[in-house]
Amino acid sequence: MVAEDAGAGETGTPFGALSVLVVEDDSFTRMVLAKMLGTLGVKAVHQAADGESGLAAVAAHSPDLVLCDVEMQPMDGFGFVRALRGSSDPHRRALPVVLMSGRVDDDREARARDSGADAVLAKPATPASLRQVLAVGLGARLPA
Repeated sequence: MVAEDAGAGETGTPFGALSVLVVEDDSFTRMVLAKMLGTLGVKAVHQAADGESGLAAVAAHSPDLVLCDVEMQPMDGFGFVRALRGSSDPHRRALPVVLMSGRVDDDREARARDSGADAVLAKPATPASLRQVLAVGLGARLPA
């Protein structure tokens, strides 16, 4: 993992201006994701433990991208995305959201699309898979 991302933290990273919110109920997973995002050069990483606190964090920090776990209580990832998409705020309605799940199949991807998510990321995330979803936040595909 370190060798793959050896140059990612340099000042020339395309993710240096990106602000990412991680909504994940497992504190260890949240910490690992935050560290990986930092290694990839993301300047600002915000964290929330569930969908409701995630909505508050979106309001407080206006992130460029949200990584959100699917299975959380009391508000799951699907509910979080539906709440964003139903907002009167245009930024929240258009905010790129990547749902994360340990189970990624056709049904889960269909539910994610129906809720308004932009993509589904299989857990556990890797630096390579995170780099791809960060490209969603930039609106462009990055070279491998």
